[in-house]
Amino acid sequence: MASYATAEPQFVEANGTRFAYLRFGSTADNTVPLVFLQHFRGTFDHWDPQLIDPISRTREVILLDNSGVGKSNGTVPGTYAEWADNVAQVVKALGISQIDLFGFSMGGFAAQMAALNYPTLVRKLILAGTGPSAGEGIEGGDSAAFGRLAAASNDEEEHGGFLEAFYSLTPTKQTLGDKWWKRMTTARSNRSDYVGPEGTKAQIDAVLRWSNREHASEGSYDRLHEIKIPVLVANGDNDILIPTVNSWVMFKRLTNADAHLHLYPDVGHGFLNEYAGQFSGLVTQFLDDRA
Repeated sequence: MASYATAEPQFVEANGTRFAYLRFGSTADNTVPLVFLQHFRGTFDHWDPQLIDPISRTREVILLDNSGVGKSNGTVPGTYAEWADNVAQVVKALGISQIDLFGFSMGGFAAQMAALNYPTLVRKLILAGTGPSAGEGIEGGDSAAFGRLAAASNDEEEHGGFLEAFYSLTPTKQTLGDKWWKRMTTARSNRSDYVGPEGTKAQIDAVLRWSNREHASEGSYDRLHEIKIPVLVANGDNDILIPTVNSWVMFKRLTNADAHLHLYPDVGHGFLNEYAGQFSGLVTQFLDDRA
């Protein structure tokens, strides 16, 4: 069985765009495939194998590069509803009737919109290190750290930017961050770069719309009560990019979902890497639960 390191990129045409994805994992129990949506500037080559591989041992996983990202062509969507449209089109083109959906950070914005706009498509939803669109109680993240992520243009700047944003700045935590960075950057060959300047600008524009109450009709905040499926909300207890309080607000607004909130201690946005073993186990348990 292929692993994250050995899975070969595959391609599918949907809505005039050639989408790239990795598809691997166990199909023994006929489980619903789990689709992963990545963070700001990231591609399917930027996941942590210590998170992905344990999950793939019990189910099929699909790691998707959205349009304009990584090995997919086309342009970066201007809204997260459009990103969700792409997800739905790809799943349809692959002949899959239902998925579980995992959205990390910015990918979680799109995952919310997919669950809202395609309610029969998503069986269970995992929202990691993310929050809803603009609304009461939602806080902005560390703009300086985000700006450094956006501006990073070489390996050294990317390494420094992501370790600052994902891990606290203590020596112990930065050492853990270095270990994650090495795992992530050496797991696969022929890796895609982080999204370039043009795509990054488009992603920033989408974030700004998501974070602006004037565009509330495009977002999730006022619609979270529409979600009626099991949802796992998870974050670190000190996320500086998407403040942890936003995960709490989102959880509280999922009033009609079977929602669960899990916060990891002494960790930030990179909790899913620092606690990869524990979190992969929690994800598997959540997805396997028949309730």
